[in-house]
Amino acid sequence: MIESLENQKVKYLSKLNTAKYRKKEKRFLIEGKHLVDEARKLGLLEEAFSLDYKDGYTQVSKAVMQKISNTDTVVTEIGLCKMIEKSDLSDHILILDAIQDPGNMGALMRSACAFGYKTIILGNGCVDIYNDKVIRSSQGAIFKINFINANLNEFIPTLKDYKIYGTDVINGEELDNVKNSFKLGIVLGNEGNGISPEVKEIIKENIYIPMDNTESLNVGVAGGIIMYKLRG
Repeated sequence: MIESLENQKVKYLSKLNTAKYRKKEKRFLIEGKHLVDEARKLGLLEEAFSLDYKDGYTQVSKAVMQKISNTDTVVTEIGLCKMIEKSDLSDHILILDAIQDPGNMGALMRSACAFGYKTIILGNGCVDIYNDKVIRSSQGAIFKINFINANLNEFIPTLKDYKIYGTDVINGEELDNVKNSFKLGIVLGNEGNGISPEVKEIIKENIYIPMDNTESLNVGVAGGIIMYKLRG
């Protein structure tokens, strides 16, 4: 049982609550039994920590658990996972331009996982996907998607075999009139500013969701609707 806050492993784990250290070590923490069980089932768990003594876990004290946790409430289980990044693309891909809200990012992951978008391209300005709030809101979807960090201005032009759609209420085609494609990419933009002008310039076609009584939808909601309609 680990009880000391000065334990080297405890210090290491607590450092993983910073994006810079996560990136350096290529590891991240997950909190809660559901996520730990999911990561273990998929073979992504390196080590698990628990307040209770049980097989497959390193037991830690409540003080240690609070030290390595990034939430205000005490969790009973925490897992250590290794980041895995592959370069292969699925037939349907989601391309995100500066999505900054952790809740939106997590919601988009869940929809992508549900509707066959097995690759997500993360453009500049996106929230760190290993942020604890993103992980929690993804509800395990983060383990089932391939993430690629890219400069969208350079990456999108390489997708020669893909039909790429941006999202634009003014210049877009109504979603119900858009046909699905075998290879398809959907670009979603920043919560406040939409798709950046630089990225807009390289997107030839856009779509929009017709709405009544409101001007816009949350990007997490809009993305889910589009991916459902054009699911892989």
